Amino acid sequence: MNGLFPFRYLIPGFFWFVIPVLQVIFAIHVLRTGRPVWWLFVILFFPFVGSLIYFFVEFLPAVRGGRGRSVAKEVARKLNPGAEIKRLEDVAALTPTVNNRMELARAYLRAGRTGEAILTYESCAQGIHADDPRLLYETSIAYFQAERFTEARATYERLRKQGTTLTPEQQLLGARIYDESGDVEAALAAYAALAGRGAGEEGRTRYALLLKKVGRDDEAYALFDQIVRHARLSSSHYRREEKEWIEIAKREMKGREAGATPSSPAG
Repeated sequence: MNGLFPFRYLIPGFFWFVIPVLQVIFAIHVLRTGRPVWWLFVILFFPFVGSLIYFFVEFLPAVRGGRGRSVAKEVARKLNPGAEIKRLEDVAALTPTVNNRMELARAYLRAGRTGEAILTYESCAQGIHADDPRLLYETSIAYFQAERFTEARATYERLRKQGTTLTPEQQLLGARIYDESGDVEAALAAYAALAGRGAGEEGRTRYALLLKKVGRDDEAYALFDQIVRHARLSSSHYRREEKEWIEIAKREMKGREAGATPSSPAG
């Protein structure tokens, strides 16, 4: 019994050392993964109970569940994309379902093999799947990346006419297709609709750049100014996610002050 006696006093001290460490780990996890900021309040103001709740509700499922598997798959893709494509080709050859072939098409697209991606997507557009919204959207992306803008627009219009509510990502694709196709009015209307949906800064930045391009400078710089101000009030995670577009807006505002014309984004 005497040998165990010291541990009765070491455990409480160790316990109160571990809790702050866990709070820091979980707080970083909240910020890096973009989870709701109110989790920080739960973790910081209720050290033990809050950390325990976050561990079981968010952290553990992320490590052991779908998010963890998604991270592992993403790492594998980046480390050896050729092997991943070969695996998906084998899967699609043995079980040529639409889902398997679309997964293969996505892998081709990630690897920059747009021609193969387009052929694979087109092979899926048969029968009841011809007007599948997800297939139309991803096929539009493939055409767009291949700079086949006429086909990208035709496919996107088929998606738009499905009658379903388009996601911000889909609306952004449409705006960019119109822009690249030279249909300025349609692009402006699409960007304007997207800007009001709080869908991130890419749409608003591209909208402002197009406004500037057509000579509507006051509107453009008002939008750039909004982007910069919004960034200052946003979380560090948001600023990291939207860094490219926030930096463009900052350069544009500085360029206006200096009387210069900063360059536009490459892609």
